[in-house]
Amino acid sequence: MIYKKLGRTGEKIPAIGMGTWKLGANPEDEIHAIREGIRLGMNFVDTAEMYHTEQIVGEALKGQDDVFVATKVSPDHLRYKDVIKACDQSLKTMGIKTIDLYQIHWPNPNIPISQTMQAMERLVKEGKIRHIGVSNFLPEELVEAQEAMKSNEIVSNQVEYSVLARDIEKELLQICTKAGITVIAYSPLARGSVYNGKDKAFSILDKIAKKHNKTIAQVSLSWVIEKEDVIAIPKTASPDHMAENASASEFKLDKEDLEQIDSIRTGFMPISRRLNRFTKRTSILWSKLMEKRESLRKFKI
Repeated sequence: MIYKKLGRTGEKIPAIGMGTWKLGANPEDEIHAIREGIRLGMNFVDTAEMYHTEQIVGEALKGQDDVFVATKVSPDHLRYKDVIKACDQSLKTMGIKTIDLYQIHWPNPNIPISQTMQAMERLVKEGKIRHIGVSNFLPEELVEAQEAMKSNEIVSNQVEYSVLARDIEKELLQICTKAGITVIAYSPLARGSVYNGKDKAFSILDKIAKKHNKTIAQVSLSWVIEKEDVIAIPKTASPDHMAENASASEFKLDKEDLEQIDSIRTGFMPISRRLNRFTKRTSILWSKLMEKRESLRKFKI
C-alpha cells in the first residue's frame, strides 16, 4: 500500500482507504469486510454521523491497532455546543477515545463558520480529535474556515472525484494542492458508473484494464491516486472487492493511459453540484432541507 502525507502534518495515511456511506444492510458482513481492508493495509476508515454507520465502524475497530479513523459532523450540528455534543456522541458510538480526523460534512450558510471552527479547535485542545478537515467546501469556504481558526490548519477537503466526476479540476484541486490540503476523493468509482458499458469512458477504461491485466475499478482508483495530494475512499461490503481496491495502489498507469483517461469528458454530475444548484439559491432553502431531514430521522420516516 502506498502512503501519503495528510496535509502538512507529516503524518502518513494510505492512498486508498475505506468509505462507509450506505453501509448497514448486512452489518456482520460489512464488519468483516472492514477488518479485511485493515488487514490489507487500508487502515483509514471514513464514516459520518449522517451515514449512521459509526456503530458498524466501532464494531470493526474492536481489537484492531493503528487504524486512522475519520468521521464527520452533520451540517445541522455546526453551532458551537452542537459540534461538541456531536463529537462526544461519535466517540461514544464508535467506542474510541480520539477521532483522528473530524470533518465538517457540508457547509451551512445559516451558522457562522467561526462558531464551528472555534469548537473544532477546542476539541483538538481537549484531545478528542487530532486533525480538522472539511467536506464539500468550495475555495471561498475553505478560506473562510481557515481564517476562523487561531492555532490549527485544515488538513483535508473531502469531495467527489473520479474519472467521470472532474469538477474539482477546474479550480479546487489546484488550490488544495498549493495550500497543502489533502483531497479525499469520495465515490472514486463514480457510484458504479465506471462500469456502464454504453459509455465511451467504459471502452477506454476496459481497454487499459485489459492491457495491465487489472480491473476497471483498479484502473479508476489508480488514476485518482496518481495525483500527489489525492487519496481515495471507495466503499464496498465485499472482502473480495476490498482486496481488489487495495491492490490498485500496486501498479502505475503509463503516460499513454493517463492521456486517454484525461481525455474522457462526460455529462456525469457530482452530488455536490446537484445540491449546490439547489441549496445555493437561498440559505433559507438549505435550512428547511436540514430541518426536514432531522425531523424525518427523529420519527424514523
